[in-house]
Amino acid sequence: MTIQQCKYILAIARSGSMNEAAKSLLVSQASLSSAVRELEDEFNIRIFDRSNKGVRITKDGSEFIRYARQLLAQYEVITDRYQGEDKKSIRNFAVTSQHYDFVAEAFVVFMKKFRVDFNLSLKEARTFEVIDDVTNLRSDVGILAYLKAPTGGYMERYLKRNGLDYHQLFETSPHVFLGKHHPLADRDQLTLEELAEYPYITYDQGETGPIEFSEELTESNPTKKHIRINDRATLMNLLLSTDSYTIGTGVMTSDLNKGSVVSVKLASGDVYSVVLINRADVGLSEDAEKFIRVLHEVTSKISSHDD
Repeated sequence: MTIQQCKYILAIARSGSMNEAAKSLLVSQASLSSAVRELEDEFNIRIFDRSNKGVRITKDGSEFIRYARQLLAQYEVITDRYQGEDKKSIRNFAVTSQHYDFVAEAFVVFMKKFRVDFNLSLKEARTFEVIDDVTNLRSDVGILAYLKAPTGGYMERYLKRNGLDYHQLFETSPHVFLGKHHPLADRDQLTLEELAEYPYITYDQGETGPIEFSEELTESNPTKKHIRINDRATLMNLLLSTDSYTIGTGVMTSDLNKGSVVSVKLASGDVYSVVLINRADVGLSEDAEKFIRVLHEVTSKISSHDD
């Protein structure tokens, strides 16, 4: 086995196509296929099932890819260490998430655990982009939430159809986010009827995004005033400078919002699942497992106002 063969395997896994992988690697498809066959013969396993529709990672292939990624990471550490003082060892890890400040807080904690140089990525995106990034291996993991019933079945089927696993981080009921000076900020509970006259902020999911992809955790909210946005900075500015509101998990990190935004429970029987997703055929890397542990640590310390 060679490092080059491991690089070939990971390129094929990312693209899902021998032809596309060969183009990205600047090698012939015949050479790429031969390298894969030699590796499979050496270990007496089948890494990919090939068809005219592309390639599919086998069970053995999934395990092999996890080891190959670790091997290449260690290879980069060694080569960077001994190929000159200007070279640095790099750890790579990418997360794509819906717009949650607890994910940003967990990312900060996760980053501080690294004792080597790193290349980390945290991207906030629309729901379909979270799923697409993980599906196409642009991100190691994704974070999203969905209504457990009746739409939960739709989301879970959608994830499975895209070859993704999901791991529940926590369940929550919907909460209303308000600026601390909002007229309703001191309430213990709110109804949609009481919020009807105030502007409702939602994240734009695009024209093709189904209702099940909504980040605002309530099944329906008839409103007379509606604001669509694309980023969390805009959300914070609107909440602090207007009497608008949004609906979310209720989980906030005081370190990030400085107490400027409050969370009030919404009178609703809805329950939402917040999950981490990953490619099922690749599995979770060691860093992904560490990130899950950090997410649990961070969210367990933050009150969701349910008690």
